[in-house]
Amino acid sequence: MSERQRDIAHTRYDDGQWTNQSIEEHCLGVAALASGFAAEFHAAGWGKLCGWWHDIGKYALDFQHHILAASGQDVTIKDPGQVTHAVAGAVYAKEQLFQGGMYLPVAYCICGHHAGLHDYRSSGEANLEHHLTEVHVLDGIRELLGTTQIPLLEQPNIDREALHPMAWHLWIRMLYSCLVDADSLDTEKFMEEEDYEQRGKFASMAELKLRLDIFLQQFKSKESTSINQIRNNIQSLCRESGKGSRGIYTLTVPTGGGKTLSSMVWAMEHAKANKCQRIVIAIPYTSIVIQTANILKSIFGEDNVIEHHSSVDVDEEKNVKWKLATENWDAPIIVTTNVQLFESLYANKRSRCRKLHNIVNSILILDEVQMLPAVNLQPIVDVLRSLQRYFGVSILMTTATQPALSGIIGTGMAKFQGLESTEIVTDKMRLFEQLRRVDISFVKEKYTYNSLAEEICKYERVLCVVNTRRDAKMLFEAVHVKSNVPVVHLSKMMCQQHIMDKLDEVRLKLDHGEPIIVVSTQLIEAGVDIDFPVVYRAMAGLDSIAQAAGRCNREGRLERGQVVVFDFENARLRGQVRKAAEAADDMLQQGMDDFLSPCVTEAYFRDYYSKLDTTDEAKIAELLYVPTPNFATAARNFLLIKESNMTVFVPYGNQGKRYMEQLQHDGPSSWLFRKLQRYSVSIPLWQKEQIVALGAVEMGNDIYYLSDTTGYSKETGLFYDNPYLDDTIIL
Repeated sequence: MSERQRDIAHTRYDDGQWTNQSIEEHCLGVAALASGFAAEFHAAGWGKLCGWWHDIGKYALDFQHHILAASGQDVTIKDPGQVTHAVAGAVYAKEQLFQGGMYLPVAYCICGHHAGLHDYRSSGEANLEHHLTEVHVLDGIRELLGTTQIPLLEQPNIDREALHPMAWHLWIRMLYSCLVDADSLDTEKFMEEEDYEQRGKFASMAELKLRLDIFLQQFKSKESTSINQIRNNIQSLCRESGKGSRGIYTLTVPTGGGKTLSSMVWAMEHAKANKCQRIVIAIPYTSIVIQTANILKSIFGEDNVIEHHSSVDVDEEKNVKWKLATENWDAPIIVTTNVQLFESLYANKRSRCRKLHNIVNSILILDEVQMLPAVNLQPIVDVLRSLQRYFGVSILMTTATQPALSGIIGTGMAKFQGLESTEIVTDKMRLFEQLRRVDISFVKEKYTYNSLAEEICKYERVLCVVNTRRDAKMLFEAVHVKSNVPVVHLSKMMCQQHIMDKLDEVRLKLDHGEPIIVVSTQLIEAGVDIDFPVVYRAMAGLDSIAQAAGRCNREGRLERGQVVVFDFENARLRGQVRKAAEAADDMLQQGMDDFLSPCVTEAYFRDYYSKLDTTDEAKIAELLYVPTPNFATAARNFLLIKESNMTVFVPYGNQGKRYMEQLQHDGPSSWLFRKLQRYSVSIPLWQKEQIVALGAVEMGNDIYYLSDTTGYSKETGLFYDNPYLDDTIIL
C-alpha cells in the first residue's frame, strides 16, 4: 500500500462503487466546524487544533487495513480487528504543544473522542497519563503529516477565565463537545447525507417570539378575571426584566400564577435583547416535561420544540428529525429533565457531551428549582455559575418555593458559595397574598391508617398525599373498606399510562362534582393540574407541603381551600426527606407557620441546608477542580438518581398487552422500547427475586417483563412482597 493510499477516514458503497473520504478532508472539515462551535466561548483556535489532529491515528497501516477489510472494499486484506486511533492525536498534541504547557485540553479531547474523556490518573492503563506515554503510536505517521495540509503546530491563546478551578473542567468538556459534534456531523455528511440535510430546519428565535406574542394577545382577549389580570401583570414584569443583560434571575410565583407562559415571555425578550441561540428548559419530573412540551408545541409548533427524556413517544415519520435534534440540541427550544441536563454537564461519554456546546450563549430555565438534589447542590450551583460567567448562559430559576441559593450555603464541611441573582417579582409578599387560596392547619395528634381513613372519609372530595409507597397502599386499603365513594390509589408502583388514566378518571369526577377520594404519593404534586377543596398532607419539607397546597382550590372556586398537615404514628422518614421534615418542624417551633410565605420559605431552606452533612456527595471538587481532572470517575459518581434500578414492563390495558405480545413475538427494538416506557415500573435491582417469583422474564440489561397480569393490580399496580414500600419516595 502506497503512502497516498493510506488516507481513508471513512468509506461508503453507493451504486456499485466505493467512495472514500480522505483523512485530510475529514480532519479539515471537523476543524472548521469545531472552530466555529468553540468560537462561541472564545476558543476557536483550540477547536481547530482538536479537529486538525483528532484522526491522524487513522494513518496507521493497521487502521487502513482494518477499514478496507471490514468495509469489504478489499477482500484480499486480512482484518487486524478494531484499531484504536485516538491516542495518536493526543500524543502528537503533547509533542507539539509541550513547551507552551497547554497540551492537556487537546490531549483530553482527542484521546477521548470515541471512548470518552478519561481520568488523568487512575488504576490500570485506561487513563490519559498512561496514554500520553505511548509514543510508538506515531511510528510511520509523523512523516505522512508533512505531505498533508494538516498543520504541524499552532498554539492559540486561552481565555484566562477558563483557568479558574471551577471552570477548567467545564471548559475542557465544552471543547470536547465541539470536537465530537463536529466529528459526528462531518462523518454524517459523508456517510448519511440524507440525514444531514434534515438538520437545522427550525424557525428563528424572532419568528418564535412573534408566535408567542400572537398567542398571548389571543389569550388576553378571553374572559377578563382578577386572576388573569394578575397573570398579565406577572408577564409584564417578565417582559421588562427580559430586556436586561445576561445573568442569573429568579421568578417566584405562586401556584396558578401562570409561571410557564411568564417564563417564556421573559426568555423570548431576553433572547432578543442578548442574541441568545436557544432556550433549554430543565424540569425535575417527566410528567411536567410532557405537560410543558405540549403547551409549548401548541404555541411554537411541534417541530420547534424538542422533548428529550426517556418516555418521549415519537411518530415513526418524525422519529429521524427528533433523534437528530436530541443528539446535539440544535433546536430552538429544548424541554428536558434535570437528570439529562446535569448528568450531561458532568458526563464523560461522547453521546452525552455532544450537545453541551449548544448550551453556550443560550437561556437555561430551571423549573421547580427547589427540587435540585441537596446532596449534589454544590457542584450543581458551581456549574450554573460557570455557565453564566464563562459561557454566556442566562439562567432563570422558577418556582413557588424559591430555595435560598444566595450567599453562603450550608455549614461546616458542607458549606459553599451560592449564586447572586435578580428576582423578577419585586413585591413577592403582595403577589402571594393576592393568590392565596388556602388555609394550612397542623394536626398535633398522630394518626394510624384506620384513624386517618375515618377522618378523610368524612369528605366527598379529598386528596391525601403521603411520603411512602407503603403508606399509600396501606391507607388506600383502609379507606377502600370504610368509604362509600370511589377511591383512587396513585404511586410509582403503577406504570405511567396507568397513572395518567387514573388522573383522567379523577379529573372527570371532579369536573362533574362527583365524590372521589385520592390517596397518592407525592407524584401528584409534580405539576399535576388537579383541584380538590380539601387536601391532607403527611408531614414533609415545606416545599412539598406547598406543592400539595397547589392542588387545593386551584381554580379559586372557594374563598379558601383547606390543607391539613398531619403525621403518622411511628412515621419512618429517611435520608434527606427526614431532614427536610425536621427543618419544616423547626419553622413551626419558631412560630413561622405560614408555609406559603416567601420569607418563611427562605428561612426553611437555610435551616434545611444547615442540616446537611455534605452538598458534594460525588466528590466533584476533589475530582474536577484540579489542573488534571478525573472525568471518568466524576461521571460515575455524579448521579441524580443513585439507586440501581431494574425496569419491569407490565401488560396494563389493551395497548400495553399488545405491545407486550409484540415484544415477545418480535423481540426488542428502540421504537418498541419507547412505546413501552409508558408501561414500565422501575424498582431496585435487589428486588429481582421477588419480581422473578411473579413470573417476570429477563430480557437482559436489567430489563424484565411480566408475561401475564397476575402480578399487576388494576388498583395499586405492581404487587409483591416488597420491603421497598417502606422507603421514602423521591420522584
